[in-house]
Amino acid sequence: MKVLIFNSLYYPNIIGGAERSVQILAEGLLEWNITPVIVTTSDRDFVDYVNNVKVYYVNVPNLYWMKTSKEQPKWKKPFWHLFDMYNPLVSKKISIILQSENPDIIHTNNLAGFSVAIWDLAKKFGIPVLHTLRDYYLLCPSSTMFRNGGNCKSQCKLCKLYSFIKMFCSNKYVDGVVGVSKFILNRHLNFGYFRNCKIKTFIYNPIKSTDFISLRRKRKRKKVVFGLVGVMSPNKGTEFVLRFFKELDLLNAKLLVFGKGINKDYEKRLKAKYASHNIVFRGFGEPEKIYNDLDVTIIPSLWHEPFPRVLIESYSYGIPVLASNRGGIPENVIEGKTGFIFNPDEKEDFKKKLKMMIYYVCSGRFSYEEIVKFSRKFQVELVVENYISQYKKILDANI
Repeated sequence: MKVLIFNSLYYPNIIGGAERSVQILAEGLLEWNITPVIVTTSDRDFVDYVNNVKVYYVNVPNLYWMKTSKEQPKWKKPFWHLFDMYNPLVSKKISIILQSENPDIIHTNNLAGFSVAIWDLAKKFGIPVLHTLRDYYLLCPSSTMFRNGGNCKSQCKLCKLYSFIKMFCSNKYVDGVVGVSKFILNRHLNFGYFRNCKIKTFIYNPIKSTDFISLRRKRKRKKVVFGLVGVMSPNKGTEFVLRFFKELDLLNAKLLVFGKGINKDYEKRLKAKYASHNIVFRGFGEPEKIYNDLDVTIIPSLWHEPFPRVLIESYSYGIPVLASNRGGIPENVIEGKTGFIFNPDEKEDFKKKLKMMIYYVCSGRFSYEEIVKFSRKFQVELVVENYISQYKKILDANI
């Protein structure tokens, strides 16, 4: 079986967790004798191989390459999104790839930059489509449904304008839909998307297997090291946590911040305002080094994040989480066992749960071995097997 996998970005053009999840899935398919071929956007056309996976890097005609969107002037963005509703200029280049590769199935993921024209083209070639929901691109041009510090309960007029073609195409051209969480799947279904899909299910993101558990985690600790891992941005709740740590000035807790800001100015402002004796900005680091230094990972998302990779990465290293009740996050947090959930709208709740985490860690209440065991439900072999099962169901239904 050959699967043509579309995603807005792919290695080495990695911005967030979606790119890593798609790469882990593609490379995992190889182990099952499935041939994955990646198609992704770029600033130039070329073909390469990444860990034995063939990758088409395609320069899609538009005002700019989506990876550079944060560097673009604001006046360009509305026009870019209008063209990205349904970009007919993508068809010629993708048609050549389809003719050359002749895939059995097309698996689309994040489509920003390609547009839903891919689905229409797939149907013209008679190739069935499975789509994985990894963000809110089909509902909102910002892909977050987060505005002015709050989550959108419904689509505004602008979102409806940018999205009506996407909804139409989802109902006409897509054979199966997978959410990376129950939350994101149900959100799209409730807005009227993917009505005619034969498959409507959810599959959590994969993680590579690891047996790493630091022996020091088995000892009781007097000082708890918390960590923020990933892009620093308002919707991720970065400043929400930094503000509390600076105000509380806990003697028995320290916060390490890993990653970079959504832009340089934002990162610079956070460092100038919050760097202190118990808040340290570390920059980038390898996962093993990051999680070896932590006792707890904080996931303070304010937006309805579908499924953050940092959650399962933490678990795979035996690290419990203190996570917000947003999006798909609570689906995989067992309170008192793998961490605690807090409500960002209730400030006292975060303080309460933060203190509970300190108590649980210092008293050895968390079983790090059990957390690692829980993480195995996300191991790549199981996720790949699940996706292959969905591919076969779609192919059987289209015979």
